[in-house]
Amino acid sequence: MNWQDKGYLLSLNQYNENSAIAEFFTENNGKISGIIFGATSNKIKNFLLIGNHFNIQYHSKNLNKAGYFKLEIEKIYTPFFL
Repeated sequence: MNWQDKGYLLSLNQYNENSAIAEFFTENNGKISGIIFGATSNKIKNFLLIGNHFNIQYHSKNLNKAGYFKLEIEKIYTPFFL
């Protein structure tokens, strides 16, 4: 199951050394959770804040298994709240 969508980051929990488990609320697929590989890298960790808007690519081998995300930031909303 592979799809692309836009959505907001709801939660982020560290998983292993470099990965994170994230939940997104998307326009077409609702609430979805999966793994972000490399979430602690300097390139990506600066914009992985709750409430930001992302372009999401989701990849999963099976409907019953957790998939993984590839992300691109679309709009940063956190400076308005901090």
